[in-house]
Amino acid sequence: MADAKPARTPFAGLNLAEDLREFEPDASTAPTRPDPATLAALSDRAGFPSREPRVPKAPPTPRPLNFDARLTIRVAQRDKQRFDDLVYRLRASNGEAFRRLLDHFEATIGSAG
Repeated sequence: MADAKPARTPFAGLNLAEDLREFEPDASTAPTRPDPATLAALSDRAGFPSREPRVPKAPPTPRPLNFDARLTIRVAQRDKQRFDDLVYRLRASNGEAFRRLLDHFEATIGSAG
């Protein structure tokens, strides 16, 4: 009978370094890393764009938040949905949409009497 390997119990001694040593890649077969400048020139010639933007984007300008109070009101679900739809169409915050509604309401009341 051929020489049989002794039965191995992988966690017998909890020495995982020895158990996994046979799966480590051989250092002589590892590919060498190309020069980054050479790689960039080669990809430019081949027409592959860089994944990184060439021109950095300007940081977004923070919008001033002048909201310093909270208003909680109970409304019908139908009216809340109408308000949410209006905010979405205006592409504004809830506070900005509320301010616009008040401005419009005051302008309408002022012209009506």
